[in-house]
Order: sequence, then C-alpha cells, then structure tokens
Amino acid sequence: MSIVSISDQKFSEYVVIGGGLSGLLLALKLSKDPNKVTKGITLVEKEAQLGGRLFYTQLNQFSGKSREQVFSEIYENATNNQYLSGLGFEFLNADALEIIYRHFLSQLNEEELSIIENLQVKLDIQNESFETERNLFFVKKDFISFHELFNSSSEFFTKKEAESFKNLINYPADDSLKSENILFDKSLYWNELPKSTRDTFSPFFQTIIGPNWEKTRFSIVQKRIQDFFYNYQKKVPNYFYRSFCFEYIIGTILSKRGVIIRNLCELIRVQKNEKNVFQLLLSDDLNPKEKHLECNNVIFAMPLNNCLGIIAKEHFSPAQSKFISKVRPISLVISEITNFSDLQSEQWPSFIKPDDCVVFPVERAVGYLTRDQRFLMTTKLDYEDSMQAPAVREAISRLRKATCRVIKTEFTEELKKGARIPQKKIMERIILLPVAYTIPNDIPVNIEVKDIKMGLDGMYCCGDNFPGLADEPWKIIVNSVNEVFLNLS
Repeated sequence: MSIVSISDQKFSEYVVIGGGLSGLLLALKLSKDPNKVTKGITLVEKEAQLGGRLFYTQLNQFSGKSREQVFSEIYENATNNQYLSGLGFEFLNADALEIIYRHFLSQLNEEELSIIENLQVKLDIQNESFETERNLFFVKKDFISFHELFNSSSEFFTKKEAESFKNLINYPADDSLKSENILFDKSLYWNELPKSTRDTFSPFFQTIIGPNWEKTRFSIVQKRIQDFFYNYQKKVPNYFYRSFCFEYIIGTILSKRGVIIRNLCELIRVQKNEKNVFQLLLSDDLNPKEKHLECNNVIFAMPLNNCLGIIAKEHFSPAQSKFISKVRPISLVISEITNFSDLQSEQWPSFIKPDDCVVFPVERAVGYLTRDQRFLMTTKLDYEDSMQAPAVREAISRLRKATCRVIKTEFTEELKKGARIPQKKIMERIILLPVAYTIPNDIPVNIEVKDIKMGLDGMYCCGDNFPGLADEPWKIIVNSVNEVFLNLS
C-alpha cells in the first residue's frame, strides 16, 4: 500500500472516523471527486488494520514501525493465513456481503476493477479445494448436524421438539401475529408449547438471538432464527476471506486516489473553534507528534455509543440522544485459541472443516473454525452487563467450559485454571467487544433514527446506527453512507 505522507498534516476538508465497511465505502464515494481529494480526505482507524470491529490486532506487534511496514506486514500475514486475529468478514451474513460487495464495486473505475478481478482469479485457484457450503453443528456430548437436529431425536430434542422448533422457521402468520409489536413470550406459538419444551428451547434462543430474546417481537425472533440457519447453508464470497485482503485492497485504492489513511490512530476529542472549524485531538501510535488536525467536516463511521466521551452529548441530534439513552447495544465476549489444531480432541470429527460453525447451547456459545486453524468462541452479553467484571468473568467461564468439550482431556484442567493458563500449552486470547451489535433485538418500536446530521454543522454519522433508515444492517450502512454523501455534495 502506498501511504500518503501525513508529515505536518494540519488540515483536511473531510475526516472519516472509522475504517469499517461504512467508513471505507464513504471514503470511496468521496474520493471519486478529484476536487474533494484536493481539499483533503483523511480516514482515521484506531486499529492496525482496516475492516471494522471484527478485526483486531495486538499493538505491541507494530511498535517502532512505519505505516507502510504495518500495512505490508498485515497483508503478508493475511495472504499466508498466519498471525491473524478477529472474526473478520467471513462470519457475517453471506447474502449481505454479496450485496455490499456490489456497492463497493460500483465506486471503482476500470483500472481499479481490474485489480479486484486479477486477485479474484488467483483466489479462486487457491480456494478451489474448499467446499461450496458451510455447515452447522450442535455440541453437547456428540456433534449433531443441522439436518440431524431437525429430522430425528437427539441429545438436544425429542422428535416432537425437533418438529416444533422447525415449525418456528415457517410459522404461519395468523391474526394474533398481524401486529409486529407482539412479544415472543406473549405469542401463541410460545404459549402453546409445554413448559418442558420451552425450557429446552430457551438456551438455543439465548445463544442464537442473545439477551432479552423473550421480550423481543415475535417477527424478529423468527427472522433471526431463519437467518442463522439459512446463512450457514451458503458460502461466503471468496473476496471476503482474509487471504483476499479486501480491506487492504480498498485501502490501497484509497491511498492511490490521494486519501490519507491513519491507522493505529484514535480520536480523543472534537471541538469547534471560533473560526467554525473542527479541531481534532488524536492519539497516533505511529506518529505521536501528529496529534492535532483541523477539518470542516467530520464523519463518525462508528457506533453512536462510541462517540460518547469524544463529543458532548448536546452535539447529538434529539433522535440520536434518545437512541443512545434508550437502546442498549449487544456486546461480544470472544475466546480466541490460535493453536487449536494441537489441542483438538480425538473425538473431533474429521468432517468439520474450516468455515464451519459449532454451537454450544448449554454454554450459550458459538464457535468458529477459521482457515488458519484458529478456534473462536463467542457469547453475547447485554451492554450494561459487559461493563461489569462479574458478568464478563461468568461469560469467559462459559466459553472455556464449551471449549473443554472439544479439546483433549490433558488440556481441559489447564483451561479451567482461569486467568493463569500456561500460554505455551494453550494460546488463548480473551477479547471484549463492548458494542458488537448496535441495534439489539428488543429495540423499542418507537425508536426510529434517521438523522445522519449531528448537533453541529459539518458533523455527521453513518453506519449501522439508524433503525429508521432500513430493517437490515447492510441496508442501514448503505443508506446512511449515501445520505452523508449527498449532504457533503
């Protein structure tokens, strides 16, 4: 990646905060206009690499290195499937990724498209040995496939319970469900089930949907269940796997257009001076002296909750303030084991391959096996709970109990020791993503945020924060980015 120098950078007309999907897409749209590039476009990302909150890295890997060296190292690691961290794009909804990809392509010229196409041919050759579908398994003592769970009795369901669960996916819309406001625990479907069946299903809903699922509207619960099971029957497009380095390619294109990318750089504070210009205070790990930047337009391509502390609350619009005060995001606690291939149990089925998902309903955890042989375990927490140490410790304990089901016995005792795990034996890393999902399933029906303008002229926000703009996260991202772009045109 060719990095534009930031030496003595004092002013940029447009500053985009956040290098996730929304930030990258907005930067692409803005940088199509040479006049905007001449005025200055800067993309600020606090992590080492672009991609958003599902990518994270260890800062000490990059101390003393230049931006060029950091990006080159990340690219080399990704293309070789080594030293990776985070879930990445490949565990997102396959259909949504396909559509978002088309939106990105629409912002590229012919030369830029040829870069993508050439890499795609290379990637298709590299990945021709991979299956066309991902698979879904459920684990207690045995590994139960998606089809076995629904078509026969198992250690999870009786045959009748399996049929009842399957019916939820295609539950008919009768008069009692015409109003989308009916809560799941008040629905006819739920109340007609025997108590024993409800007790059996509850851990599945908690695992798949997350906190407060019972107070979520029936239509949302049904859709989340449908999406979860259908998503793992579809293959993620190759260009969203780590070895394709989609985020790196987009970053390279932006740099060639003249966009300044400042990774490992965190926005600390924003204020407006007497000249009506935004003053940004930055913490830049790679260029510590370059901590001040001025701009006329600042765009937060990040969760609204993460803007708290950076800007004053009165600088949010009324609808945005209501969203922040009334809506609690969902957090993720993640256990990432990098040497899983050395630890996996003798009972680990040979038919489970990279990209497959393993669900542990008892522990309310979901596991992912990556192509570089990492094993990531995740569990959802209410945002407020994730700020409390006891709740996080309990979540970590559940993740480790689930992991013990799939690793060799000789390692289970080590894992149960808690924080003092010998890293030479089990290479585990615990990560807390406090705002993994900005819109919870039980969002109040009267919350409808459409404002991409914030409380100060020239301050905007885009991303998956706007339930009034659409009903799907990818639509919200695209629509909010388009709204911001139109306001800046």
